[in-house]
Amino acid sequence: MDSAAGSSGGASSSSAAGAAGRDAAAKMGSLPERFASVEDVVAKELKDLAHPWDLAAIEERIREYSVFSEKINAQLSSRVMANYNEFVQGMQQVQAVETELTLIGVLVKNGRRKLQERDLGLVRGSMHVTRQHKKSQRLTSLLDTLSEFQGVVRMHARLGECLSSDNYCEAIAQQQALQEAVAAEKFQQFPGLLSLREGLSGHIANVQQKLSDGLRVAAVSAAFDAERYEEILKAYSMMAPDQALSVGKELLRHVTECIVAVSRQCMLMFSADSQHERPGGDWHRKANIRELAGCMEPTQFVDCTARLYEHLCDFLYRHQFLCRWHEYRAKEAESGDGQPGSNDRFREVLRDVLTELNSSKRNVWHHISQQVSLVLMTLEFQYPALSEESFLHILHLTQTLIEEGDNFMADYQPGAAKSAASSSSQWRQWSAPIKNTLKSKAHDYFQSLHHNAWVGFKVAYIEQDSWQRLPVARNYSLIRKDRLQVSLPRRDGSAVANAASSGQQPGAEPRVRTAESNPFRNYQAESLHHPNGVSLEEGSGGLGRGVEASDEVDEHALLQHWIDDNDALPQQQIGSSMLSNSNRSPVVSSSTVELAHLLERYFRMMTALPQLALDVFQSAVQLVEFYVHCVLCLFVQDRHLQAFLQDLEVVSQAPGGSPPTGVSDPKLPSRHEALLLQRLCPELRRAVLRARECMSSLSLPPSCASMLNMQAPVSGHVLLQVAPFSKLTSPGSLCGLSERCVGAESVGALLSNLKELSGWLGDQLPKNDREAVDRFFVQQEAIAQQLQTFVLRCAASDVLEVPHVGRVSLDHFSNTMQALKWDARDFSSGSPGAPYIEQLKGQIDELARRIPCAGGGSIRYATQRTIWGWMEVRIVHECVEVIAKCGRKKSQEALQCLADDFQLIRAAVQQNFRPGAAGEAGDEAGVGSSEEVQLVPADHPMFQTTQWAYLDQFIEAHASLPADIGVWCKRHPEYPLRLHKAVIEYLQGSNPKAQRQIYGEVEAFLTSYIAEVARELSTDRRGL
Repeated sequence: MDSAAGSSGGASSSSAAGAAGRDAAAKMGSLPERFASVEDVVAKELKDLAHPWDLAAIEERIREYSVFSEKINAQLSSRVMANYNEFVQGMQQVQAVETELTLIGVLVKNGRRKLQERDLGLVRGSMHVTRQHKKSQRLTSLLDTLSEFQGVVRMHARLGECLSSDNYCEAIAQQQALQEAVAAEKFQQFPGLLSLREGLSGHIANVQQKLSDGLRVAAVSAAFDAERYEEILKAYSMMAPDQALSVGKELLRHVTECIVAVSRQCMLMFSADSQHERPGGDWHRKANIRELAGCMEPTQFVDCTARLYEHLCDFLYRHQFLCRWHEYRAKEAESGDGQPGSNDRFREVLRDVLTELNSSKRNVWHHISQQVSLVLMTLEFQYPALSEESFLHILHLTQTLIEEGDNFMADYQPGAAKSAASSSSQWRQWSAPIKNTLKSKAHDYFQSLHHNAWVGFKVAYIEQDSWQRLPVARNYSLIRKDRLQVSLPRRDGSAVANAASSGQQPGAEPRVRTAESNPFRNYQAESLHHPNGVSLEEGSGGLGRGVEASDEVDEHALLQHWIDDNDALPQQQIGSSMLSNSNRSPVVSSSTVELAHLLERYFRMMTALPQLALDVFQSAVQLVEFYVHCVLCLFVQDRHLQAFLQDLEVVSQAPGGSPPTGVSDPKLPSRHEALLLQRLCPELRRAVLRARECMSSLSLPPSCASMLNMQAPVSGHVLLQVAPFSKLTSPGSLCGLSERCVGAESVGALLSNLKELSGWLGDQLPKNDREAVDRFFVQQEAIAQQLQTFVLRCAASDVLEVPHVGRVSLDHFSNTMQALKWDARDFSSGSPGAPYIEQLKGQIDELARRIPCAGGGSIRYATQRTIWGWMEVRIVHECVEVIAKCGRKKSQEALQCLADDFQLIRAAVQQNFRPGAAGEAGDEAGVGSSEEVQLVPADHPMFQTTQWAYLDQFIEAHASLPADIGVWCKRHPEYPLRLHKAVIEYLQGSNPKAQRQIYGEVEAFLTSYIAEVARELSTDRRGL
């Protein structure tokens, strides 16, 4: 019943539960589907709400869902309560299964513990025995490995000992053995040997560095250790090809580095800041060679270059020694004498190094040349900071180094394929860098010396000279060949060099030059002397300098008293016979002697600098032309000089190219007179203009500014500023007549002395330029002659023109004569100018007595005759001026009277100016005293102006037909324009129209004539 009831109750409950489930399902069906999913229902609901949210609707939706939730929970609770019995039975069955599983786990654990106890008793013992046996085997193997490790460590330690003791061969052997041991396969698995294996490269580098240091010592050290050097070569022979460096290249690298280092050290040693280092402490490390050279005093240049060349020469000697040593050692190794180094690899190294040394000669000398060129370029070669002696020492040292380099490169073989001619040509070019640099620096130095000598000569001599004739011996030479050579220091060891470069006997020790035979070793910059013992700095320009004891003193009585500086010679004993002896000695002044001294210095430079011989010679020519220019500016008044140098090429012309018609050029008369003056001495004018142009383009060095008391920079225009001589207008000294003669004749004396050296000068110049010497003398002789002509002409004019020199000046004479009545036709009672003619004759007689005594009788007799000749020419021209100044008022009878008066003057002049007729002594022995003085050559265009025919023709022109006077004027352009105008006015005075026409034609003719001749005069015919 109970069961039935239970079943029925269960059935009823089941049915009730089913009904409740259906009701719940019905209820669930009314909910949205999202509540049946596992997603977030609230998030979906919020997402479906429309914005903005309606809070009232939301609250309503919440209450609705809360009611649904309560209903569902009530349904779940009713279902659980309806199936309560089945739920309890299931829980009981689960608990029973868990209890059984717990009992089974306990039994399994007990079984495992029993098995472990049995294992400890049986298996563990046998396994321990096995492990101990394997451990013993591993320890035995480890001991064997450690013993091998000890061998490797001993090799490493031995390698270090060999390196420290410089035992390079053993070190290489230990290193190779260590490398083989470490490279074994059995050591590859041990990381502990990794550092040792990696350190092998460091050992190789250390060995290579040690060997390189040894090569450096062998290449540049003062002492050569042959055993150590051979040890180094053997070590290189033992090294692997990929490890061994090129011995020749290493030697070359060390020599190159030492060349640079030695140059820097020598510059630093002699630098002015080496003793007092600049702030910063390491200036000497950072300063370059140019900065070091800038801090060096020029007085240290010689010592610095000598020390530098000594070290560089030692490098050359060591390189040669190494070549000879390798030749000798290679022969020994080839002979198989049983020495330790006679293996094949060592012989190969010896041959390879010898080949590299021979081929590296060019590089060694090239580096030395480049470094020497750099040092020379950084040194400031400027005179007078660097004295002439110091420069010649440096020049001598550098040329000696070049010779050493040429000897070093003499046996260099550039290649078997090259011909002997090509090799010889290259051999001459090995020292080209030094030669080119030396030539450039020598040119700079000589230019500074030239400019300083130029300015010093002007300041100290030209401007200060009294221009008195020096009482020198008859055979005195301004320039002598034996003074043109400088005794440079003898170079010891040249014979050793020749012996060293000669062949050697087989098997003999190499005979090469060493430091003991170095020509620069202990070089002393001693004072240079001429062969006759005169110091180079003192020169040879003084009167007492450079004259040998055997020179004839000359019988000139005044000379000895001048030298002794006493008054033992009474004044009354100084007569004309004693003064006439002055014709026998050269006419020189202090400036001439100094110029000769400068030329000797220049000629010595030509011998010391053959490559600059032409430049030096041209500079000497510049000095000579400057001296000519100074003499001209000193002894010629400014008005004459300006007319002489006036540029006449600029001519005012019409657009058609012809002179303007009907227009008179106001400057034409002055230009015509300037042309006549320039045609007298054309070569002199060209030389002076050339010298002035050269001086204007100069830029003088700062050292010249101090001599001139000016601020640098200074141009060459200061050399053009030559003040006229103070006595040019002095009546007491006859307008400086004796000084003018000394200045003008000194140029000829200098050129005469120079001409004796023409052959020697030609030998100093290159073959292609030797004709320049001949051209120079041909041209300068003409210039000297024209200088004397121009200066003496101006001197004669000044003596006659300057007031107070005589009784009456020429200007006063002509003005007085023209004021007389020359319009008369009857002069039977005598000439109205007779008193003034007598005054002029008296003045001529007075001058004839004063001129021989001018300057204490220092004017040569031939020069006196030349002066008298030019005075005669000046009187002739003044006579022509008198006729022209008389104008149209003079009658034909007056012309005849004036001609007669001028004949009286001519007779007086020729009586006094022809001393041979008076029985006076002539040149040296009276020879040639009766010969006519020729002032200019007969073919000279101005020759007619120096003759009395110049006056006669002008007088005759006054008797010409009026229509022919224009033709006469065009035929005689040697007359000034004012004279042409005077004669035209005289003949055409009654016809003003014809007078203007003829005068215009003459002006046009003279204008074109001046232009044509001016172009000819401006042409420079120097050709030097």
